Amino acid sequence: MLTVRQLAFAGVCLTLCACIRVPTSRGPAEAAQTPPPLNTDRVRASVSPSVTQAFVDSLVALPQFGNMQWGVLIVAPQRGDTLAAVNADRLVMPASNMKLITGAVALSQLGPGYQWRTTITRTGAITNGVLRGDLVVAGTGDPSVSAAMRGDPLTAFAPLIAALKASGVTRVEGLVRPSSTPAFPGSPLGFGWEWDDLDSPYGAGVSELLFNEAFTDIVVRGCVSLSGLACITTSPALTSPVVRGNVRVVAAGTTTAPLEYWRDSATVSGIVVRGNIVTGDSIALSVSHPETRSAYVAALTEALGRAGITAQYGPAGAAGTDTVVVLQSLPLQQVLAAMQKPSQNQIAEVLFRSVGLQATGVGTPDSARAVVERQLIAWGARRDGFAVRDGSGLSRHDYLSPRTVVQVLEAMRQRSDFGTFYDALPVAGVDGTLRNRLRDVAQGRVRAKTGTIDKARALSGYVTTNAGELLLFSIIANNHTVPNREIERVQDLIVARLLAMPQTTP
Repeated sequence: MLTVRQLAFAGVCLTLCACIRVPTSRGPAEAAQTPPPLNTDRVRASVSPSVTQAFVDSLVALPQFGNMQWGVLIVAPQRGDTLAAVNADRLVMPASNMKLITGAVALSQLGPGYQWRTTITRTGAITNGVLRGDLVVAGTGDPSVSAAMRGDPLTAFAPLIAALKASGVTRVEGLVRPSSTPAFPGSPLGFGWEWDDLDSPYGAGVSELLFNEAFTDIVVRGCVSLSGLACITTSPALTSPVVRGNVRVVAAGTTTAPLEYWRDSATVSGIVVRGNIVTGDSIALSVSHPETRSAYVAALTEALGRAGITAQYGPAGAAGTDTVVVLQSLPLQQVLAAMQKPSQNQIAEVLFRSVGLQATGVGTPDSARAVVERQLIAWGARRDGFAVRDGSGLSRHDYLSPRTVVQVLEAMRQRSDFGTFYDALPVAGVDGTLRNRLRDVAQGRVRAKTGTIDKARALSGYVTTNAGELLLFSIIANNHTVPNREIERVQDLIVARLLAMPQTTP
């Protein structure tokens, strides 16, 4: 049986030299201005003699892929031609290719300069440097209060500190509270998320108050202490979440089991860490926030303390009548890259709920789903070409057809802000989830989104060929039992062949 690698280097791979010539086409920056319409239904008529179609068919028909499903669609939009199609209209789990849909809808609904607003009010008067009441925080989903986007996420609270100091406040007599009327009501989790994922950073729930993308780094050190317990620190905030450690320091050479951690039933926002660690060793854990609103107000309270303003945080409360400050997020165009390049699930979920909140006034997954579905249909997607259940693709109940993905890529190509969408995607061989793929051939000419969950591997995006023509592609594999690398190798072989395509004419 031929392997994918053997096929790539044997005579089975068909040359593209037989392709016919086409007029010079524009690059990605120009493509958004005056593109001709794309007809992705031109499949069999235009591709039956195509060497690209034959090349794709020769790969996906290998015996080791006989028990799985491939979905492939490759188009040349400026010619209106389909170069290859395999099951282009069948639904497949897209995994994080769902973020292409979420990012596209968010950009079209909100605009690249959109900023989330977090309003902080007070419930009492300020006298003699004391705020005799609460600070109440009402967010709309700002995803940019994170180390990834700000370095030190506590700097996002600088405008609040400045406003309080300008009023002479040195102590908050009441509590720092999240609003009792949340903008994202209901469950913080997506529909059909798997239980085993929820403690990991990629499986964290979201709310309209999100600190550090809903996760904390915990470092356990085998320090020498009189109690015999390890030293535990959290980052980027030192006080949130609350960690109860029962990790004992043992002598070198002692057999130790992996550290265990779980949500603390005694504290809504707490985590328990248990186990042993050898003297002098250190272990880093990344843990999702058990309760995102509590983590946010705890971090805000810590920022106040660093600035010399004494405060404590507590449960949700009613907003005050006096606005202290309105915090502004980083703009969507920056947030989009922070989502797409590392494939950040929590940002995707915030964008998903934000489009629902903006369009309907209700920031629930159901309202977001309705907005996304309407937009997909407006872009020409068939009603049976998608099933939307979350914004990140973590749900195994999301389905897209390759044609729907390509229609979204084309819809974005025609927009004046296409550059924002295009630049946010991972660059093959350079950054994001594609930094280690196609290094020797891509040279920055592939912008695409990966997708990875169990039994699903996706790669969809844009290729600028050596001849300067922009192609759109979606390659999604489901239900495979071969190693994941075999699927990725097929995807990379197809994209590499597209890169080498010469100019052709219809």
